[in-house]
Amino acid sequence: MRNKNIADDVFRYVVRLPEEELAGLNIKMLAEHFDVSRCHISRRFHDERGMTLATFIKRRKLLRAERLLAADSDVTVKQLASRLGYADYQYFIARFKEQWGESPGRYRKLVV
Repeated sequence: MRNKNIADDVFRYVVRLPEEELAGLNIKMLAEHFDVSRCHISRRFHDERGMTLATFIKRRKLLRAERLLAADSDVTVKQLASRLGYADYQYFIARFKEQWGESPGRYRKLVV
């Protein structure tokens, strides 16, 4: 069967992406990379991983943000949001707080 383990392949691919590529990542790009439709890749990922592909991408970006906040005290929250592909840094702050329970600035103070 074609693309038998596509969810695992997508997972491994996204986890290994450098920050610059993760920033602009979307489902359409993944579908093109794996030569499948957006619906197929989304459905298979959800069926095999139990979360939507969009949620997974968002969580990967927020996990990267968490690591960068702890590792680089010179980067501002606004710069970090931009580096991770968020055009609106207020939206980034809201998503970060939703995921980690603290704003990025407060989170940094707690972990650094």
